[in-house]
Amino acid sequence: MLLLTTFAVSLLSGLVPVVSVEVYLGGLAAATDAAASPGLVAGLAVAAGVGQTLAKVAWYLAAARSMESPRLQRKLAQDKWRRGFERWRQRVTGRPVLTAAVLLASAGVGFPPLMIIAVVAGSLRVPMAVYVPTVLVGRTVRFWLLLAGVGWFAASAT
Repeated sequence: MLLLTTFAVSLLSGLVPVVSVEVYLGGLAAATDAAASPGLVAGLAVAAGVGQTLAKVAWYLAAARSMESPRLQRKLAQDKWRRGFERWRQRVTGRPVLTAAVLLASAGVGFPPLMIIAVVAGSLRVPMAVYVPTVLVGRTVRFWLLLAGVGWFAASAT
Protein backbone atom coordinates (compact mmCIF):
# COMPACT_ATOMS: atom_id res chain seq x y z
CA MET A 1 0.00 0.00 0.00
CA LEU A 2 2.87 2.36 0.81
CA LEU A 3 4.38 1.89 -2.66
CA LEU A 4 1.05 2.58 -4.34
CA THR A 5 0.50 5.71 -2.25
CA THR A 6 4.01 6.90 -3.06
CA PHE A 7 3.37 6.29 -6.75
CA ALA A 8 0.09 8.25 -6.58
CA VAL A 9 1.60 11.20 -4.70
CA SER A 10 4.51 11.24 -7.12
CA LEU A 11 2.22 11.19 -10.14
CA LEU A 12 0.11 14.01 -8.72
CA SER A 13 3.25 15.98 -7.86
CA GLY A 14 4.51 15.61 -11.41
CA LEU A 15 1.26 16.98 -12.80
CA VAL A 16 0.51 19.68 -10.21
CA PRO A 17 3.60 21.69 -9.23
CA VAL A 18 2.24 22.82 -5.85
CA VAL A 19 2.27 19.22 -4.57
CA SER A 20 5.78 18.27 -3.46
CA VAL A 21 6.81 14.64 -3.65
CA GLU A 22 10.10 15.61 -2.01
CA VAL A 23 8.29 16.81 1.13
CA TYR A 24 6.20 13.64 1.15
CA LEU A 25 9.25 11.39 0.76
CA GLY A 26 11.24 13.31 3.35
CA GLY A 27 8.43 12.97 5.86
CA LEU A 28 8.02 9.30 5.01
CA ALA A 29 11.73 8.62 5.47
CA ALA A 30 11.76 10.45 8.80
CA ALA A 31 8.60 8.72 10.07
CA THR A 32 9.59 5.19 9.06
CA ASP A 33 12.77 3.28 9.72
CA ALA A 34 13.93 3.82 6.14
CA ALA A 35 17.63 3.71 7.07
CA ALA A 36 17.25 0.15 8.35
CA SER A 37 15.48 -1.05 5.23
CA PRO A 38 17.41 -0.54 1.98
CA GLY A 39 14.76 -2.55 0.13
CA LEU A 40 12.03 -0.18 1.26
CA VAL A 41 14.11 2.84 0.24
CA ALA A 42 14.75 1.35 -3.21
CA GLY A 43 11.09 0.39 -3.68
CA LEU A 44 9.86 3.83 -2.67
CA ALA A 45 12.42 5.51 -4.94
CA VAL A 46 11.34 3.40 -7.91
CA ALA A 47 7.63 3.97 -7.21
CA ALA A 48 8.21 7.72 -6.98
CA GLY A 49 10.44 7.69 -10.07
CA VAL A 50 7.85 5.86 -12.15
CA GLY A 51 5.05 8.18 -11.01
CA GLN A 52 7.04 11.30 -11.80
CA THR A 53 8.17 9.92 -15.16
CA LEU A 54 4.60 9.16 -16.21
CA ALA A 55 3.54 12.67 -15.22
CA LYS A 56 6.41 14.22 -17.17
CA VAL A 57 5.47 12.09 -20.19
CA ALA A 58 2.00 13.64 -19.97
CA TRP A 59 3.57 17.14 -20.04
CA TYR A 60 5.79 16.04 -22.95
CA LEU A 61 2.81 14.76 -24.93
CA ALA A 62 0.77 17.89 -24.21
CA ALA A 63 3.60 20.06 -25.50
CA ALA A 64 4.10 17.87 -28.57
CA ARG A 65 0.40 18.08 -29.35
CA SER A 66 0.33 21.86 -28.80
CA MET A 67 2.85 22.24 -31.62
CA GLU A 68 0.01 21.40 -34.00
CA SER A 69 -2.28 24.14 -32.69
CA PRO A 70 -3.21 26.89 -35.17
CA ARG A 71 -2.03 29.60 -32.76
CA LEU A 72 1.44 28.09 -32.41
CA GLN A 73 1.63 27.43 -36.14
CA ARG A 74 0.97 31.14 -36.77
CA LYS A 75 3.79 32.01 -34.36
CA LEU A 76 6.16 29.59 -36.06
CA ALA A 77 5.25 31.09 -39.43
CA GLN A 78 6.99 34.28 -38.24
CA ASP A 79 10.63 34.31 -39.26
CA LYS A 80 12.02 35.13 -35.80
CA TRP A 81 10.11 32.34 -34.04
CA ARG A 82 10.84 29.76 -36.75
CA ARG A 83 14.59 30.49 -36.73
CA GLY A 84 14.77 30.21 -32.95
CA PHE A 85 12.77 27.00 -32.91
CA GLU A 86 14.85 25.44 -35.70
CA ARG A 87 18.07 26.44 -33.95
CA TRP A 88 16.97 24.57 -30.82
CA ARG A 89 15.72 21.60 -32.86
CA GLN A 90 19.13 21.28 -34.51
CA ARG A 91 20.89 21.45 -31.14
CA VAL A 92 18.74 18.64 -29.80
CA THR A 93 18.70 16.51 -32.95
CA GLY A 94 22.40 16.78 -33.61
CA ARG A 95 23.54 16.15 -30.02
CA PRO A 96 21.76 13.22 -28.39
CA VAL A 97 24.40 12.92 -25.65
CA LEU A 98 24.01 16.58 -24.72
CA THR A 99 20.23 16.22 -24.80
CA ALA A 100 20.39 13.20 -22.48
CA ALA A 101 22.82 15.04 -20.17
CA VAL A 102 20.46 18.03 -19.85
CA LEU A 103 17.51 15.69 -19.24
CA LEU A 104 19.47 13.74 -16.63
CA ALA A 105 20.60 16.91 -14.84
CA SER A 106 17.07 18.25 -14.83
CA ALA A 107 15.58 14.97 -13.58
CA GLY A 108 18.29 14.36 -11.00
CA VAL A 109 19.14 17.80 -9.69
CA GLY A 110 16.08 19.78 -10.69
CA PHE A 111 17.93 22.42 -12.67
CA PRO A 112 16.65 23.38 -15.11
CA PRO A 113 13.19 22.51 -13.73
CA LEU A 114 11.99 19.20 -15.14
CA MET A 115 8.49 20.49 -15.90
CA ILE A 116 9.96 23.12 -18.22
CA ILE A 117 12.35 20.62 -19.79
CA ALA A 118 9.44 18.20 -20.33
CA VAL A 119 7.57 20.86 -22.29
CA VAL A 120 10.66 21.80 -24.30
CA ALA A 121 11.45 18.13 -24.99
CA GLY A 122 7.91 17.54 -26.21
CA SER A 123 7.97 20.63 -28.40
CA LEU A 124 11.28 19.58 -29.93
CA ARG A 125 10.18 15.94 -30.19
CA VAL A 126 13.10 14.49 -28.26
CA PRO A 127 12.90 10.74 -28.95
CA MET A 128 10.94 8.88 -26.26
CA ALA A 129 13.72 6.27 -26.23
CA VAL A 130 16.00 9.00 -24.85
CA TYR A 131 13.44 10.94 -22.82
CA VAL A 132 11.74 8.23 -20.74
CA PRO A 133 14.74 6.22 -19.48
CA THR A 134 16.76 9.35 -18.75
CA VAL A 135 13.97 10.95 -16.73
CA LEU A 136 13.24 7.66 -14.95
CA VAL A 137 16.86 7.12 -13.92
CA GLY A 138 17.37 10.75 -12.88
CA ARG A 139 14.19 10.89 -10.80
CA THR A 140 14.72 7.48 -9.20
CA VAL A 141 18.28 8.33 -8.16
CA ARG A 142 17.13 11.72 -6.84
CA PHE A 143 14.42 10.12 -4.73
CA TRP A 144 16.70 7.33 -3.50
CA LEU A 145 19.26 9.89 -2.34
CA LEU A 146 16.54 11.90 -0.60
CA LEU A 147 15.04 8.88 1.15
CA ALA A 148 18.40 7.42 2.15
CA GLY A 149 19.74 10.78 3.30
CA VAL A 150 16.74 11.71 5.42
CA GLY A 151 16.51 8.13 6.73
CA TRP A 152 20.16 8.15 7.72
CA PHE A 153 19.85 11.57 9.34
CA ALA A 154 16.70 10.57 11.24
CA ALA A 155 18.33 7.33 12.43
CA SER A 156 21.48 9.11 13.61
CA ALA A 157 19.45 11.77 15.45
CA THR A 158 17.82 9.19 17.71
